[in-house]
Amino acid sequence: MANPSPESRELELLRKVELRIGLADTDEKLSKQLMTYLSPVLLKLASEHMSVRNKVISICQHISTRIQPKSIQLPVAALLKQFKENAATPLIRHFDLIYIREGITRLSRSERLELFPTVIQDISKNASAPTANSTQLFYLLVWLICQLPLPARGTNEDLELRTKLAISSEDAEFLAFWFGKLVLLNIVPRASMSPETLTACPGLSVKEYQFLTTHGQNEVFGPTPLFDLNIIESRVKIARFLASGVFKDEERFLPAVFASADRNSNISDVGDDILKRSISSIDLEDPKLVDQLYGVYLGNRTTEGPRPARPALRVKLLSLLSKSVASTKFSDKIAIIVEEGLASPTNAMGEPSSDTSSRLETTKLRSATLAFAKFVVQRGAGRDIRKLAEGFVSRFQSFVLDQGWPSVNADEDWTLRRYAYEVIGESAKASKSTNLKTLSWLFQSLREDTSGVETAVGIEEAISNVMANFSGSLDDTVRSSLAQLLLDNMQPNGQKRSSRYVAVRFANRCLPYHDVDARLIDILAIGAESTEPQEVADEGGKGLDPSVHQMMHAFEPTTASTNGKRDDTDFPDFAEFTQNAFQRLYDFTGENIQQGAALTKRFQQERPKSFSAFLQYSQILLYNGALSSSNILKSTASNWTAKLESTVSNDGNARKAIREYTEKLTNQGKGNVFALQILLQGSMELLLSPAPTQSRSNDNQVIFSELCTFIPNSLLSAIAPAFRTLEVPIISNNYTTRLAASQAYGVLISSCASNPQFSKQPDIHASLAFLLQILRGWKSAVGAEENKVHGAIVALGYATSRLIYKTKDATSLGTLVDYLSQLFLIFEQAKSTTIQDGILTAFGQMWFYYVVSPESLEEYMPVESLINKVFETAKKGNEKAIVALGRLSMILQEPSDGQTDSNLNDVAEKFYSLHEIKQIETHFTVGEALSCLACGWESTVLASEHNVDGPFPVGPDRKRMLAIIFDKVLRDCKTTKPSLRKASVIWLLCLIQFCGHRQEVQDRLRQSQAAFAHCLSDRDELVQEAASRGLSIVYEKGDRALKDDLVSDLVRSFTGDRAQLAGNVTEDTQLFEEGDLPTGDGSVTTYKDILSLASEVGDSSMVYRFMALASNNAIWSSRAAFGRFGLSSVFSDSSVEGYLAENPKLYPKLFRYRFDPNTNVRRSMNDIWNALVKDSAATTNKHFDAIMEDLLISILGKEWRAREASCAAIADLIQSQKFELYEDYLSRIWAQCFKVLDDIKGSVRKAAASLARVLTGVLTRSLEAGTGKNAEAMLKDVLPFLLSHSGIESRAQDVQMFSLETLLKIIKKSSAKTLRPFIPELVEKLIALFSSLQSGVANYLRMKASEHNITEQDVDDHILSGVRSSPLMEAVERCLDLLDDDTMKELVPRLENAMKTAIDLPSKVACARILSSFSTRHNLIFRPYADRFLKSLERRVTDRNDTVSKAYAESAGYVSRLASDDQILKMFEFSKKIYFEAEEDRNRITSGDIVHAISKHATDRFNSFASEFFPFVYVAKQDSHEHVKELFESTWNENVGGSRAVMLYLGEIVSLAQNHLDSPKWALKHAAARAVSEATTALAAPTDGINKVQAATLWPALVKAMAGKTWEGKETVLKAFVRFVEKAPEYWKSDDKVSKDITVIIVREAKRQNVDYRQYALRALGQVAKARMDIDMSTQVFDIVGKVMEELADVDADAMQIDGGEAAKSERL
Repeated sequence: MANPSPESRELELLRKVELRIGLADTDEKLSKQLMTYLSPVLLKLASEHMSVRNKVISICQHISTRIQPKSIQLPVAALLKQFKENAATPLIRHFDLIYIREGITRLSRSERLELFPTVIQDISKNASAPTANSTQLFYLLVWLICQLPLPARGTNEDLELRTKLAISSEDAEFLAFWFGKLVLLNIVPRASMSPETLTACPGLSVKEYQFLTTHGQNEVFGPTPLFDLNIIESRVKIARFLASGVFKDEERFLPAVFASADRNSNISDVGDDILKRSISSIDLEDPKLVDQLYGVYLGNRTTEGPRPARPALRVKLLSLLSKSVASTKFSDKIAIIVEEGLASPTNAMGEPSSDTSSRLETTKLRSATLAFAKFVVQRGAGRDIRKLAEGFVSRFQSFVLDQGWPSVNADEDWTLRRYAYEVIGESAKASKSTNLKTLSWLFQSLREDTSGVETAVGIEEAISNVMANFSGSLDDTVRSSLAQLLLDNMQPNGQKRSSRYVAVRFANRCLPYHDVDARLIDILAIGAESTEPQEVADEGGKGLDPSVHQMMHAFEPTTASTNGKRDDTDFPDFAEFTQNAFQRLYDFTGENIQQGAALTKRFQQERPKSFSAFLQYSQILLYNGALSSSNILKSTASNWTAKLESTVSNDGNARKAIREYTEKLTNQGKGNVFALQILLQGSMELLLSPAPTQSRSNDNQVIFSELCTFIPNSLLSAIAPAFRTLEVPIISNNYTTRLAASQAYGVLISSCASNPQFSKQPDIHASLAFLLQILRGWKSAVGAEENKVHGAIVALGYATSRLIYKTKDATSLGTLVDYLSQLFLIFEQAKSTTIQDGILTAFGQMWFYYVVSPESLEEYMPVESLINKVFETAKKGNEKAIVALGRLSMILQEPSDGQTDSNLNDVAEKFYSLHEIKQIETHFTVGEALSCLACGWESTVLASEHNVDGPFPVGPDRKRMLAIIFDKVLRDCKTTKPSLRKASVIWLLCLIQFCGHRQEVQDRLRQSQAAFAHCLSDRDELVQEAASRGLSIVYEKGDRALKDDLVSDLVRSFTGDRAQLAGNVTEDTQLFEEGDLPTGDGSVTTYKDILSLASEVGDSSMVYRFMALASNNAIWSSRAAFGRFGLSSVFSDSSVEGYLAENPKLYPKLFRYRFDPNTNVRRSMNDIWNALVKDSAATTNKHFDAIMEDLLISILGKEWRAREASCAAIADLIQSQKFELYEDYLSRIWAQCFKVLDDIKGSVRKAAASLARVLTGVLTRSLEAGTGKNAEAMLKDVLPFLLSHSGIESRAQDVQMFSLETLLKIIKKSSAKTLRPFIPELVEKLIALFSSLQSGVANYLRMKASEHNITEQDVDDHILSGVRSSPLMEAVERCLDLLDDDTMKELVPRLENAMKTAIDLPSKVACARILSSFSTRHNLIFRPYADRFLKSLERRVTDRNDTVSKAYAESAGYVSRLASDDQILKMFEFSKKIYFEAEEDRNRITSGDIVHAISKHATDRFNSFASEFFPFVYVAKQDSHEHVKELFESTWNENVGGSRAVMLYLGEIVSLAQNHLDSPKWALKHAAARAVSEATTALAAPTDGINKVQAATLWPALVKAMAGKTWEGKETVLKAFVRFVEKAPEYWKSDDKVSKDITVIIVREAKRQNVDYRQYALRALGQVAKARMDIDMSTQVFDIVGKVMEELADVDADAMQIDGGEAAKSERL
């Protein structure tokens, strides 16, 4: 016989197997056969013979029919192995999966989980093919994961899970990818599926969607799911699996992102938790990862590619991309994101969507898109970003326009409009474009956009960003167009909002200082209307100030050029500025001078404020042009304007330079002449205008008179004939106007008189006659007429003095004689102060021009009498009289040697006697007068008085007088008389300043230095200032040796601790100010007072103490003088060449003195520092260690002012320096700061608090910046200190409160990585703080509650509410949010310790709340410790305070959610124990609180232990205590449906109750009895009654409950007994003993003597007798009832007679 073929053999084997399977007649046998043969049979599907494969399929059909019973087991493990080994045979894998799917559900849970490693291993290989089989294997894994118990996060078991399951990196990546896709899956119903809707799942490609939906072959999550999977639950389980140790952070990052954006909070919470934990380890700058994020966001635009992400995920992705600088490099993708993000939502028809949720999603997406776009243009770099930014500008501009512009459309959401404008500004800035179209549109939007103030703020910010593109050098065309745009926005408009402030700010920051248009804009801003904000005018003023402009551009690169271009800080050209103003405003080119004059008047009328500012600034430009061209003044320091005015007033060379400059301008063309004429005419118009208003200040009225001094004769002659127009302002009511007009009148009239071409000499005489006529009416002049007389006198004084000087014409003498006669007459007789002042002014003008001589004066008044009369006025402090007396001395002859009785000596002595005048300013006037007396016209103080062309007038010689006066003043500087010393120092200053060029002064500079240095320590601040200024002048005028000596002396005085008092100390030397040291009946002021006080007290050492105090005052007085009036220039120069360059130890002390509490010291030291230190930052860095060491020592010094200054200095130092510099000092700084927070002096405490706030601010800003080493280092130093006895545990309340405030800020601002190491200790300390910070009022109220009509519980409730809303609790919650697994391990023992050591209600309640928070919000990290804390709570819930006990019970309920079954049962046993064994009611209440909390907050866990909990609850709800009963009753009602539920737990209930029916505690005994009675009543309710089994269970307990004496409420048990007899006849009829016991019990109860109970017992007796149909109980009933009736019948007859007897009887019946 031939050998059978392979096909035959295979078929034969299959038939045998089929026979075996067919002969299996039981499920067990079939299972055994299948376990053996199913896998081999399926393996034959790989046969090459069709007949074999068909036979296998036939057998499979038979098997499928036979295995319907679920008891039949299949070889799932073998099938899984076979599936994985036959990847090349889809047919085998297909049938394997069929039986795997069928068999795995029949396995026990443990057997299924044993298969988990087999399924998950190599899943990337076995499920990667795009087939339904792969999908089913994948979902099989998902199904197993849903049943997999995961270990707690962070445990060793969790960390080793990946290794234990032997999961490769490929498998982990595969699973992470598909799990992420599963989270994104949105199932499309099969019925509605079409080619279009097949790809309708955002985030998935067609193939991915097909894979997850098994290619449409099986429903995975439908009505008949493949593995009984629920899509929501599956996603939640998958998310939790992703959070386990199976995956690395980089593997689960993207799936976590997808999960965090899920609509289901259970999924998104897990996703957020994963991201929070893993984000620190993810490199968001990885280009590959960024590309993946973009890919998910945008999807793939091809047909088969993934769809873009849905809006919620897009928002999440944008938030991540906004943290990555690398994301800014994908310009093409960014452009698409912005375009799509701004698109309006549409419905399926492509029409605008009206769906509310859709519009809300769109708003969120737009907001995120705006934020992302802003991030891109801010952080991006390179050419691509510039191009992208240009596109952003137009796109976001279109977005705003589409919303409606300038008015928003009614149906538009315009909340994002502000941010759109901001992005436009940022984008324009990033594009570096100088396109003015965008800027112009933004300005128009600012004026016209109606969407609100917030939008306007956004527009202003956008314009501010655009400024950066226009800063620096601009093309002339761009600059001109920009200037025109800004000027257009400076014009008044009727729009809703003004753009003037933004325009002027733009001009100040983008255009150079020399730009004439920019300065014109500032001029127009100063003229802002009263309806506009003051900031417009303020910004205009800043723009005109060169020092402010320089400060604004301090950090910009200089544009000074080598190509002849001007520096940004150059001044505008005077002529160019003037011409440009009229060209811009009125399109005037300067050709027609008459038209220019008309436009000048128009300018004044239309813009009075701006016109005034225009003239003033033009004058400054004129002066600056002259002085800078002569190299006299080029500085742009902060006091530049004051320096300019001072130079012009006092420097003869400067005045000469201005005259030459104006002369030069007149010869350089029409434009310059026009500018000068405009300035002259405009200033004259300003002077001629009516009384001053807000637009015309008094300062501006002198412009014309000043200009007349410098204008060339060619121009002056043109305007001089108009001198008579000045007659009006000369007689006006404004003093400044009269004086300015008089000065100009004198110049113009003298110019006309000296001009041969001026033919109208009669006009001069007529004008003078007009003024003389007014003057003659002086006697009757009152009010306005008096002002006219004053103006006439002064004008005639200026006019006659200049006329005589200029013309030497005798024709003027007649007028002069008449004028002088009237003048002296008025001087002798007039009482008006105003007229007398005018006369003194006129005298001064004539005397220093030598119009009259001493001899000619005798004709009107003797010189000696004149001197005495003027002096009488001068003694009153009249400065005009002092000036007049000084100028009178100029015409007096100097006495010869030895002559002592001359008039000049007399005047000098009178000046010396003026030292008693108390007005300080007056002494400067005296000093100026002394300089005139000593030097005549050589005194530079007269330089500005000579305002006509020609040399100085020549008068009597002065050869000896200066030396005499100078020596006298030097001596008086050292006198002990305060008033004389003060005056002498000021006079000496003036003499050196105005006569310093004379040799007499040069020879006495060293003596002057000594005198000034001696006065630096004077207690009078003005003396110090004068001495300081004097030293500066001496320094300027001395040689190098003198300069170095001066610096050396000053530094020794500055750094030394000793100071001599000014002058020798005598009995009358004043050491203290009046009132500084009061004694009760006066105060200690002089040295004599000190001696007297010491004598009275009998303590001679008091003298030394007072002198030491006075000396210390002198030290600080001396230091206060530093820097005054320019002493800082001494140090500035010396630091380069002299003493200070070799003495750097000065810097630490100088730095501290800059913050001295004394304002004068502080100001002076700042002046010195600013002059001495050219680069403050570099100097501070260089000497940082020395400065900080000095401050840390001084902060605890003996002097309060040093401590206070050190606090302020340290605060300033650490704010201006990098952290690395002061890192090593940080702990010392905090320590010293906290020490002075408790200083004895209030101002020091205040400074320390300020320092502490600065320290906190620095720390919190560092923390906000991220997780850098700076923040960690600072926290490492600061937190231990704040948590120590020097911080929150300090006894000083201020220190404690500040420490707490700082801690709260640190916790709020810190990042997780920075704060985590400190969280365990922080939480422990914060818990303790809840009690330590509790108000004493609460404790008082608790003790005195009854006296205030409140209860202790009310107080506790208030405290509890405070704890819940406390910032401390917010801080604790923040700490808990930042925990990770490692930190949690450290926190647990500290939290337990805090619970143990908490001594007061707030801390205990806080502990309870923390445990609740852990259980609800942080369950992943808390789960491993839940058992531990639940056990700990057993000791806490029995707290004596009810509020604490209830709080801990509540937390026990929350913790039970996460605790193990064993621990929950232990807590239950504990609750039972304290209920049944407690002696006090409150313990039973606690038991009720615990059980109720568990049932409420851990319902599922409570129900899982129903058989343990419910019987106890049932018994306990019968408690006699109302609150206990309420708690247990509530628990029962909330968890059990209906009274019939007692049938489920009858045995347990009866057993528990029966155990406690013998309890010695009456409350428990009665509760158990009531429980038995209620259970009996519940079972008796149905009509079918109580069955025998139930009755047998109830009867023993019911008998025991009926035993014993009566008690209140026992009638309920009695009623239940009756119901039992009625409803359980089957039971008692079958048992004779039970039947007899019923009779015995009811008879016994009926015989009870308790009156209240008897009525129920008798009724029960009748009911039982009625129910007992098996026996006759009438005999027992009659006996019992008969005795009761007899008792009622035997009532005492007397008792019947009393009131109520019948009623009592009826009641008994």
